[in-house]
Amino acid sequence: MRLFCGRFKTDSPSLVKGKGIMLIQRLRDGSDGILAKVIIGLIIIVFGLFGFGSITTFLAPVPKVATVNGQDVTQQAMEFAVERNRRLLQARGGTLDQINEDELRDSVLRGLISREILSQATDEFDLYYSDAQLDGEIIASDVFKVGGAFNADQFQNVIRSAGYTPLVYRDEMRTDSLFGQMLAGIRQSAFVTEAESKRYSSLLSQTRDLAYLQIRVDGLIDEVSVSDEEIEDYYADRSLDFVTEETVNLQYVELKHEQLAAELEVDEEALEEYYHENQGDYSTDESRRVAHILIEASDDVSMEATQVKANEVYGRIKQGEDFAALAADESDDVGSRDNGGDLGFNPQGTFFPEFEAAAYDLALNEVSEPVETEIGYHIIKVLEIDEAVQPMLSDVRIEVEQRYRMAATGDDFVTRSARLAELLFEAIDLESPAAELGLEVLSTGNLSRESENFLMANNSVATAAFSADVLIDGNNSDLLELTDSHHVGIRVEGYSPSVTRSLAEVTEDIRYILNRVKAQALAGVRADSIVEAIKGGSLSQYVANEYGLEWIVAPSLSRFSRDIDPLVMREAFKLPRPADDKESLGIAILPNGDSLVLRVSEVTNRPSTELVEAEVASFRESLASQLGSMDFQEFEDALTAEALIERVN
Repeated sequence: MRLFCGRFKTDSPSLVKGKGIMLIQRLRDGSDGILAKVIIGLIIIVFGLFGFGSITTFLAPVPKVATVNGQDVTQQAMEFAVERNRRLLQARGGTLDQINEDELRDSVLRGLISREILSQATDEFDLYYSDAQLDGEIIASDVFKVGGAFNADQFQNVIRSAGYTPLVYRDEMRTDSLFGQMLAGIRQSAFVTEAESKRYSSLLSQTRDLAYLQIRVDGLIDEVSVSDEEIEDYYADRSLDFVTEETVNLQYVELKHEQLAAELEVDEEALEEYYHENQGDYSTDESRRVAHILIEASDDVSMEATQVKANEVYGRIKQGEDFAALAADESDDVGSRDNGGDLGFNPQGTFFPEFEAAAYDLALNEVSEPVETEIGYHIIKVLEIDEAVQPMLSDVRIEVEQRYRMAATGDDFVTRSARLAELLFEAIDLESPAAELGLEVLSTGNLSRESENFLMANNSVATAAFSADVLIDGNNSDLLELTDSHHVGIRVEGYSPSVTRSLAEVTEDIRYILNRVKAQALAGVRADSIVEAIKGGSLSQYVANEYGLEWIVAPSLSRFSRDIDPLVMREAFKLPRPADDKESLGIAILPNGDSLVLRVSEVTNRPSTELVEAEVASFRESLASQLGSMDFQEFEDALTAEALIERVN
């Protein structure tokens, strides 16, 4: 099925591609015609002007970064993917200077190679994902909706911000969907038997009687000592650990568009005029929630046959059959037929002109006769109508006034920014630029490159602050843009270089570190001694008393208990099941250095007769899915191992 839902009028990438193919075919069919001769003539002129060597521009090989079974991974694809991943990292809060370019590029290349390997597998398996399914997925995506309805401009903006063109985005989506089919096929082939699921469910429901001692590092600090010689040796070996960061104390002036806008005295007549000039930004056009039944034309079904079937379906509706039921049975639009043909609310301009003209000519709940478009015939029903809304200024005054203030002060902000840039270059301080523009000179205090101050969070400011021009020569910075509406100029007021702190300054820090290291070691030694004593026949309570410790008892401990430290619980379930009338002993080290001595005295599995069938079934499904995912990973690993991969340096 070709696109209906959300076809972006006639400028759809797939439609343009289809038209391109048709045009090429027409050129082939008319190779003896005037058009072909004109094109050939133009080619001859190009060669005459630029020489036959110019053809190498078109025949030159596309740069590649790798080949996978003879298929190239192009440099262009690599750069696009690197840029998209770079944007993603920045969107997650990373800055450019925090991104390791070599690691990023290596990771991206590995991903592209893996993607090419899997893509070749989908071709080998002859997997298919139709345009209709693809378009239905795009239409249904919330990220492309405005006001609950698909919006073509939103679609363009979102994919463009992610570094995609519509055609590339659709190709990526199709490839991902084919991967999903392959993953689902392999995952769903995995299974777990009834006996296995009951066994695993019983183990998952296992309980253990636990008792444990926690030998705390903090309690042993007073029992260890550190000599001056040890401190000196530690400092000599790790002096780089005690190097301070270089810092700058910045003066700065800032120009904010929002502040200029807030200070503007609003002229009511001008505000009214602005509102009337921009009413369209605050109005809502009429939109309709429509359903349709699509009878699609194809290479195998002529438009005439499609019309005949559409008329038959329309006749059944006129005879009283349910529209939604007929949509589910007869519609070729897989994206909407399961919802009774419901396409949801969509603004005008979303669908084919013929479709839209008919839809907006219907009354509520009225059904159209079959409407022809380039992909087939549609029978349309109007389910809901949202009337156009044009609010009064008083209804949207806050929003209108805010936008008016920003618009009215836009030129002033640009002018003042340009003037601030000039003054920063000309002046020997920040006071004179601030005085002329009515700004305040502010100070940050000492900041390192990693400081969380809003200025240092901006890479251009941090770079300027430590640049030779600003730091060494003592000049004002250039105008720096934190955002489009927030500009600053900086100057270094003070600088503290990076230095190695003296031994005297860090002695107590080192003493603290070494005390904890020794205390952790002592905790481990005591844990070993306690275990050996219990194994040797000493009473567990006697051993605990000897070291001034207390057993913490957790009877019938389950894996999902919330009454005990998860770290302790995890270690408890690592111990082997104790033999009859015995107990399992173990030692664990917590992340803070504390040592644990654990005793598991009884392990109880939930009897199979007490297992709830629904829980077992759910667990079996979950476990099978996990095994299926592992199978897919093994499948991908096998393909990778067999693939002929060549990286191009």
